[in-house]
Amino acid sequence: MLDEVNSLNQNKTWELVDPPKDRRILSGKWVYKLKRGPHGEVIRHKSRWVVRGFTQEEGIDYDETFASVVKPMSYKALFAIAAALDLEIEQMDVKTAFLYGYIDHEIYVEQPHHMTDGTSRVCKLRKALYGLKQAPRIWYQTLTNFLRNLGFEPISADLGIFVRSNMYIAVYVDDLLIISDHAATISGCPPSETVKTGYCT
Repeated sequence: MLDEVNSLNQNKTWELVDPPKDRRILSGKWVYKLKRGPHGEVIRHKSRWVVRGFTQEEGIDYDETFASVVKPMSYKALFAIAAALDLEIEQMDVKTAFLYGYIDHEIYVEQPHHMTDGTSRVCKLRKALYGLKQAPRIWYQTLTNFLRNLGFEPISADLGIFVRSNMYIAVYVDDLLIISDHAATISGCPPSETVKTGYCT
């Protein structure tokens, strides 16, 4: 839990403020998960602080929630293109993807249980947090802006696919499938750094 809170603080996900009298404070909860190795052995105990998004009110805490993902048939088409043109294929997972985007609503969440600062202050979110209804959409918009700055454009037939010259990126939430004619173009970048530092070319 300490690692999770430290990570959220380093990411500047929120700022602690006195609870406003005219706004609801959303509750949160800890979600626990075991990371296992290839033989089923427990490698790590993981915890994540999430917002109870089901308590959000439409029009107050969020508006739109839809986020595009690549269509199944488009995946097949991309593999066919890669095979026909002898292109390189790489898969990337953007770690903690939902935490990169800035929110556009004023949202307050209680401090993580058992990890408070001992005051009655609450977390005023600056960036999206897991559990928010709009988190997937914010992530997609953040990634779209990032890729467009690098010269990629989504195709009209499938907004989950971005193209730049002879390079394709298919997006399924935080999983990226990258297809390119140069192996050096799609190797050497730690997945967790993809959005923060730019794609390696």
